[in-house]
Amino acid sequence: MSSTEPNALTLADLYDGVAELYDECSAALEASRAPFSTWMSAHLPRGKRALDIGCGAGRHTTTLAELFDEVLGTDPAPTMIDIAQRDRARPNVTYQVRDALDMTPEKDGTFDLVFAFSCVFLMGEPRQILPHLAALVAPGGTLVISDPENMIEPDRPDMQADLAFKFARVAYDVTGRVENSVKALKLFMHENWGRISEQSTKLSHTEFVREYSAALPGVEILDDVWPGMQTARWHKPAV
Repeated sequence: MSSTEPNALTLADLYDGVAELYDECSAALEASRAPFSTWMSAHLPRGKRALDIGCGAGRHTTTLAELFDEVLGTDPAPTMIDIAQRDRARPNVTYQVRDALDMTPEKDGTFDLVFAFSCVFLMGEPRQILPHLAALVAPGGTLVISDPENMIEPDRPDMQADLAFKFARVAYDVTGRVENSVKALKLFMHENWGRISEQSTKLSHTEFVREYSAALPGVEILDDVWPGMQTARWHKPAV
C-alpha cells in the first residue's frame, strides 16, 4: 500500500494493532530454556550508554539496563512504547517514540552499544540503514543486529501461512509448550502481520552475509544464536 493512498497505514500503525499480541508472544519465547536475553548477558559488552533501536515493548531493553548505566529504547509504534513504560520501566531507561532514521549523533550523541533485534529488516535497504546505525556507535563501541532469516520462497500464495507454521514450530522447539505455538500462529496469521511482512526486506543467509560485510567491514556473522535469526556483531575502531 502506498503512503499516498487514503487511510494508508504505516508500519508503526500496523505494529500498534498487534502490540499486546506481539508482547505476549515475545514473553512466551523469553520464557524458553535458552532465551535470547541469556545470550545478551553473556556476549554483549558493558558500558555507559546503550541504544535499543526498535525496542518494541522493552523486553530486551531491560536486559541492557543490567549491563549499561543509561539505556535509550526507541520505537516508532506508540502503543509499544506505552507497554514498555507500563511494564518495563527502569530507573536508568528512557523510552521514546522515535524512528531510527530520525536519530543522529548530533541530536542524540553516540552509544557504547547500538542494539537492534528483529527490526532492521523493516527499515529499508541494508546499505542505507547500516551506515546510519554505525554512525550512532561511539569509537570503540559495538553494533549488534539480529534479524529473521528469509526462509520462504517469494511470491507464494500461502507465504504467510508458511511463515506462521515455521515460527510456530520454532516457538514449540524453544519452549516445549503447545500453547506458545498457538500464540505464534495467532500473531503471524493476523492481518496486520501479513501487511508488515509485505513491507519487510528479509534477507537469506547468503544475502545477509554479503550486505553486512559490504556495509560493515570486519563484521562478525554469528550463527545459531537464536532459531530462525541471524546475528551480526561489528566493533567500531577506536580513535
